[in-house]
Amino acid sequence: MSSTVGYTGGKYKKPTYETVCGGDGHTEAIRVEFDPSVISYEEVMRQVMKRASPDCYGGKQYMSAVWAEDAEKAEIAQRVAKEMGKEGVPVLSASSTHWTDAEDYHQKYLTR
Repeated sequence: MSSTVGYTGGKYKKPTYETVCGGDGHTEAIRVEFDPSVISYEEVMRQVMKRASPDCYGGKQYMSAVWAEDAEKAEIAQRVAKEMGKEGVPVLSASSTHWTDAEDYHQKYLTR
């Protein structure tokens, strides 16, 4: 499993940490890549929802959300959210937004 920090959900074409902090409409996000023969998407969603908050503390920049790749994954994410009492966590379409990798200094921040 690997992850990349980035920005998604906004309209600005080239978001940076500074523009996101300035309220450009993007959310700081983590893209998770995993091997489904090792861990299921449902289990990934259980781990995500365990840490997610339906409250939007700090505005859109820090909201918990899932950008699902397709309808099947969106359905799984919504079901898991409901089972875990996290119905307020939005499940959005990844195809309806643009992803931009965050600056290098944001990558693997907690492992430094």
